[in-house]
This record gives sequence, structure tokens and C-alpha cells, in this order.
Amino acid sequence: MILDELVLQNVGTFSGRHTIELAPPSAGKPIILVGGLNGAGKTTFLEAIHLAFYGTLAQSNGRRTGSYENYLRSLIHRGAAADETSSVELAFRAHQQGTEHRYRITRSWGGTDGPVREHLEVEVDGRIDKALISTWTEHVETFLPRGIAGLFFFDGEQIEALADMQKSREVLGSALSALLGLDLVDRLTTDLAVLRRRHRVNQIPDSLKQTVEGRKQASLAARQAEEQALTSAASVRVELERAEKLHFEAAEQYRSSGGELLDKRAATESAVEVHRASLLQLENDLREEAADVAPLLQVAGLLQELEQQVRAEANASHQKIVTQALGQRDESVLELLKGALVGSDVYAAVEGFMEADRDRRASESTVPDITGLSDATGISVLRTSALPGAERRLTGLLDRRAGTRAELDQLERVLVAMPDPESLADLRSKLDAASSDLSRSQATLAMVEETLATRRAESVKAEASYESELDRLAHASLSIDDDLRIVAHVDKVKVTLEALRAAATRRYLGRIGDLVLEALQRLLRKESLVASVSIDPDTHTVELVGRDGSRLMANQMSAGERQLLAVSLLWGLARASGQPLPVVVDTPLGRLDGTHREHLVDRYFPYASHQVILLSTDTEIDEPTHARVKKFVGRSYRLSFDQKTNSTSVLPGYFWE
Repeated sequence: MILDELVLQNVGTFSGRHTIELAPPSAGKPIILVGGLNGAGKTTFLEAIHLAFYGTLAQSNGRRTGSYENYLRSLIHRGAAADETSSVELAFRAHQQGTEHRYRITRSWGGTDGPVREHLEVEVDGRIDKALISTWTEHVETFLPRGIAGLFFFDGEQIEALADMQKSREVLGSALSALLGLDLVDRLTTDLAVLRRRHRVNQIPDSLKQTVEGRKQASLAARQAEEQALTSAASVRVELERAEKLHFEAAEQYRSSGGELLDKRAATESAVEVHRASLLQLENDLREEAADVAPLLQVAGLLQELEQQVRAEANASHQKIVTQALGQRDESVLELLKGALVGSDVYAAVEGFMEADRDRRASESTVPDITGLSDATGISVLRTSALPGAERRLTGLLDRRAGTRAELDQLERVLVAMPDPESLADLRSKLDAASSDLSRSQATLAMVEETLATRRAESVKAEASYESELDRLAHASLSIDDDLRIVAHVDKVKVTLEALRAAATRRYLGRIGDLVLEALQRLLRKESLVASVSIDPDTHTVELVGRDGSRLMANQMSAGERQLLAVSLLWGLARASGQPLPVVVDTPLGRLDGTHREHLVDRYFPYASHQVILLSTDTEIDEPTHARVKKFVGRSYRLSFDQKTNSTSVLPGYFWE
């Protein structure tokens, strides 16, 4: 079998229609790699394959907790319109009686309104086969038995469950049953039990049949009481649905008339008072700022000019004093120069320099004295520190006042728009009455369901009493040889069937153990760790024997080695089935360390089947792992989830392509 194409439409996180080609392009590249982060839709991918093949009999999972209708409803994309259709299509090739046929299975179901009804279409070689649609459940078992599907389509949780040797017994038991056809033996055993019971009843004498009849009537009465309770529960559920509908309509009418706004009136009025108080406080804060230096912000330019004038006046006063002092000093210096008989040219140069210096200083001292201040420090502090701080505080207060005023205006408009409580009194009373009816219906349903549980328990007890009386009276009253012989032969056949089961199991368990050992030795990095693998035919416990002949306990192996053992079990059982089926693995690497991952990537994925579909996150098959497996990858996709549209897109290429 080869899976050719999977089409998802409005399923899970996939909005719209998405077509994914799955057929490997060549035998040397069997791996189809699908990457996606958690929540992107990898599990939906695996579920869709199960759903397409088996429908109502598809393998259950954590998301399927109720009826099949509720399960289909839960798969509908949340953003899909009520009139849109959700569907899963799977195209594949399979050989039937030596001839290859192309199939396309389409399961579609309606929107979110009303009951969900599934529609199945089966195309064979391009033509719809109506006869096959009605018998598809039986037909699919001819090339993909549901009992062995878990050996080929599985996820990391199944691998972890198998890694626990206690939990693996149940999985091995069901897999062996499907592989060896022992489910037919189970059905035959059940049919023989029915035959034996029929002949036991026929052997009861008239004197004792009354006792059995009494127990039978009691069992029938208990069953009828259970059915009546079930009918009552169904009726109450209908009433509950009606009450829920009326409550919803009343709530919608109340809401559309402004009831929700009215319910928020007290909170809105409180918010208005708070905002008014905040606005009043902000006004007071603004007045306090206005009473300080804030008004001087209006003459900031004049303050700068005043500071410059004060500095100029202080400099002029200083230059006057210096000029007077220099005049006296210059006269003394020139007298000394004359006395020293210096050259006329030197004397003239010194005299010219001193005169120019005095003139310059005299020109700087001509600033008029306007302010009468001698120091500009206070003005500088006011202008560079106090006023900017005041400006920041004023700006913040004004912004907060504007924001508070806007919010207050909005709240006051909302308050004005709220309806009058008296105008909605009738609607409120109607809603309260609907709520009361809904509560009563819910309480009645709880009581009826409790009664139903009691009636079921009584029915089971009466049936057990009837069966017990049948056993006792059958052994005491069997008198007809033919019936005795039939019962005896039935018992012998049951013993024979059990012997057949044990013999068939023992016959094939050795081969399965060899296949599991071969797979395990291929995967484990410690290739000499395990010498043989055997499976107990009664308990289905996997027993490992080391090279030294000693029994190897599973708890002595690391967690990674136990997971590889689980993969080896699946691989060995799949090979033992003799079915050339694809392998689909979701989150395959689990908690394996680096070397175990390499062995799984190098030795299992490329050879697990002729078609291997891997659903992985970017941390499982990371960039180095992808580089190792890339040469075996025929197709690769990436599931990209968009938070804005709440949907997943299927993009070509893996994370690092």
C-alpha cells in the first residue's frame, strides 16, 4: 500500500482546503517529513488518516471522549462558517488479488448548526463504488486490519507506553491476537458459550423451570425498569435542551435590549465618581503648581536675557576696578622702564600694549547698570532647574487631566445611554424565570440519571442471579444424552480452542522474538547488550537475555534503550504481519539521547517501510538530525500556525530548507 494524498478541509487547525502529496518520489527516498511546532496540527494529521480508514471505529484518543457525532463536531475548525463543510480525503494504492487499485476515501460532515451527519464516498479507480460504501468497514480489513493498524500508525505516547514493560503486555496481547487471527477464536468461543447456555436451559425439568422462570421474569422486570429510566432520562434531556434554548433566547433578548449595560450601571456610576474625584485632585494639583514658579514659564526668554544682563553688569563692574588698578600699575612700570634706560622702541611697544589693554577693559565696563544685581546664580538655578521641573510636572498633570476628562466624558455618555431599569423589568423577570426553569431541569436530570444508574445496577444484579441459577439448575437437571453430549463437546471444543490459541502463539512467538531481536540489535548502540528476546505466551511479558546468558531486566536499561526496545517491538511485529504497509509516526524521538537518536534516524526511519511519514517538531528532528536523514527524504512540509488567523498552513520544505 502507498498513501498518495491527504486532503484536509476545515479540520482541526486547518482552515480551508489543504492538499498534501505523500507518495515517495523514489524507492531510495521513502521518508515524507512533516514538521510543525506543538499545536500546529501534527496530531490532526495522524487522526485524519485513522478517521479516513475506519470512521466510527477509528482508534480513540484523548480528544474523543464522547459520541462519534461530538467527535466530528470537535474536529471542525473554529473559524469555519456554519454553512461550510469539513472533510478528510485520503487517496492511496493497494493490491487486491494481484491487481493494483487506486482508492479515494472522502468523509465529510456539515457545519456547526444542527446535528452532525457524516457522508462517506469511496472511489475505486476513479469511479464511485456505491456497493463498497455500505461494506467499507469490512472491506478495509482485507488490506489494513484495524487490529494491526497501531503497528504502522502510532505516536510517541504509544512508544512510551510500550517502553513500560507492564503496559506493553496489553499492547502485545492485542497485536498478537490480530496477527494470528485469534480474534476469530474469541468469537467462536463466545458463540459456543451461547450454544451451551441454550442447551442448558432445555435440560431443566418442569419442576425446576419455574425457579428459572422466576429469575428470568425478575431479570426482565429489572431490564424493563432500566429501559423506563433510560426513556425518562431521554425525556428530561429533551426538556433540559428546551429550557436551555428558552434561557438562551431570554438572555439574548435581555442583552440586545441593553441588559448587560444595565447590569454594569452600579460599576459605571462608581467609576464616574472615581474619575470626578481624580479630576478634582488634578485641578488642585494644577493650582498648587500655579502658585509656585510655574507662571515664570511665560517669561522664560526674558529670564535668559536678565541672566545675560546681570552677568554683563557684573563683568563691567569688575573691569572698572581692574582698569583703575592697571592704570596705577602701568604708570609705575613705565617709570621703571624710563629709569632703566630701555630703548625707545621697547618703551613705545610696552606703552602701546598697556594702553590697548586699558582701552579694551574700559570698553567692556561701559554696560549700563539696569538690574542692580551683582550675581546671576539664583536666576540660573531658577531657569535651568526649577522651571524645567515645573514644566514637566505641569505637562504631566495636564495630560492626566485631559485623559481623565476624556474617560469621564465616555463614562457619562455610557451612563446616559443605559436603559431605565423599569423598562427592562419584564425582560429581567422573563430571564430569571428561564434561569429557574433551567436549574430545575438540570436538577431533575441529575436525579433521573442517578435513578438510571440504580436501575442499571439492579438489572446487572438480576441478570447475574439468573445466570447463577441457570448454572446450578443445569448441572442438577441435565438428563437428555444428546444435550449432555453437546454440552460436553462444547466444553471439549473450548479446551481445544484454548490449546490452539496456545500452540499458535508459541509457534509464532519465536519468529517474532527473532525479528524483535534483529531490530533491537540494529537500533541499540550497545550491540552486544541483548543476545535473545522471548515473549511469554501466557503473560505476553518480553524477556531479554544478555550475552552472558543472564536475564536482563528492563529496569536495568536506560529510558532511551527502553524506548528503542518499544520501537523494536513495533518494528518486529510489523514485519511479522507480512503486510507491505506505510509507517506513520507522530513525535517519534521522545526523550532519546543523541546516540540513540542517530541510530533511530540512520537505522530505522529509512528502512521501516517503503513509505515512512514522520511528524516531528523542530526539537525532535533538529537541524543536525535533519542533515543526517535528508538524503532519505523524498518530500518535506512544514505546518505553520498563524496566531492572527488561528489556522495552519501547509508550506513546502522543512524548518531548515
